[in-house]
Amino acid sequence: MALDDDKLEALRRWGERLREASSEEQSAAGRAILMLIEDIEQLRNELSRARWQLSEMDPRPSYESAAEATEEPASTLNERLQRVLRRESDSSSPQSWIDSLRRQK
Repeated sequence: MALDDDKLEALRRWGERLREASSEEQSAAGRAILMLIEDIEQLRNELSRARWQLSEMDPRPSYESAAEATEEPASTLNERLQRVLRRESDSSSPQSWIDSLRRQK
């Protein structure tokens, strides 16, 4: 079940009403719901920022991009991460990696 903006807003209203309830347990539950909503929104912002940063930088040379285009897309994040780590460990020394980062600035 995806948490779209409408569902988050409904949860926020529910959390606010619970927070203002006379019962300590309900008030605590309302505060907890509101804290979780804040965390969800922060994580969404971080995810958006990370996606934007990844889209802005593609450090692979064009021959690697062409080779990877023929590969089957990774079905999981773990597979993609393992492929990237293998490529980095096979292709360069730590010093050349640092030098390439410096050139990107």
